Amino acid sequence: MWCFRFLCICFFVFNLYTVQAQVSCRTPNGENARCVPINSCTILYEAVLTKDPEVVRFLRESQCGYSSGPLVCCGSVASFAPPPTSTIILNRRPDLLPDTQECGYQDDADRILNGEITIPEEFPWAALLGYRNSSGFEQFSCGATLISQRYVLTAAHCVAGKILRAVGTLHKVRLGEWNTETDPDCYGGGTFKVCTEKPQDFGIEEAIPHGDYVDGTRDRYHDIALIRMNGNARISKYVRPACVPQPSSDQITTANKLVVVGWGKTETGKYSAIRLKLKVPLVSEASCNGVFSRAGVNVRSSQLCAGGEKNKDSCNGDSGGPLLIERNNIFYVVGVVSFGAP
Repeated sequence: MWCFRFLCICFFVFNLYTVQAQVSCRTPNGENARCVPINSCTILYEAVLTKDPEVVRFLRESQCGYSSGPLVCCGSVASFAPPPTSTIILNRRPDLLPDTQECGYQDDADRILNGEITIPEEFPWAALLGYRNSSGFEQFSCGATLISQRYVLTAAHCVAGKILRAVGTLHKVRLGEWNTETDPDCYGGGTFKVCTEKPQDFGIEEAIPHGDYVDGTRDRYHDIALIRMNGNARISKYVRPACVPQPSSDQITTANKLVVVGWGKTETGKYSAIRLKLKVPLVSEASCNGVFSRAGVNVRSSQLCAGGEKNKDSCNGDSGGPLLIERNNIFYVVGVVSFGAP
């Protein structure tokens, strides 16, 4: 379990995207179709009852939105064969955000376990930021989230100010990492042993902290940043962007359960080598200020609070990592980890 604290999250975008039913869409097979509730699509509704892995994959790729329930792109062709290659090439400019058919989903979702340990295919948008000091020593000290082939989202304090003096120059972005102590990452044993692709490392073309961020303040307002990598990510089952919500629909409330992901300290005080996940509740602004005011911090409406459950919050090492919400098996990044309170 992770150590105990509230998290203050720099609020990225507050609302989630809701696709209206009956808009046009394209199925994974390339057929022009309509976006409808799944129970209105006989082909997919009946096929999913078979629990065939190919059908599950096809259904996930057919997701086209959410409106009081999952929406799917409903065609007339009952062929669920996988595409000829497992590598996905985004068909939009790499510096633009992908749509919900290209982001936010995980392969092998039926293998994902409860608890805090992830599997390599889980949260393929989780990234690490590497720093190098004047002696050449390198270490990972912040997290980030891949949001397109060229950009990751992180905290402003991870790209500017004190961290660059204390830890070193921001040197690289690593994608597709699962276990920082092994290369390649393998899991299982014997005939069930599976090894992942090698991580993808990219240099920093530009780090862009929020224009109003002021380093060193307790409140850390506007603690959010983008990093443009010096190359395009190769999209695969281990590397894929999270979805970015649109500012036009469902609000996040304290009824929502959110997820943080990272390699932060465990209850032993050590950093985890393996990527961890944790479900955390959203905390009201009033409750949040009740905790942070004792440290002289005033939380604004542009910040979120999450966590506060004993032994169940992320700690040092997760700065800049994602706060996620899941809608119909699609994950949206709604904030980045900024700081915490005891």
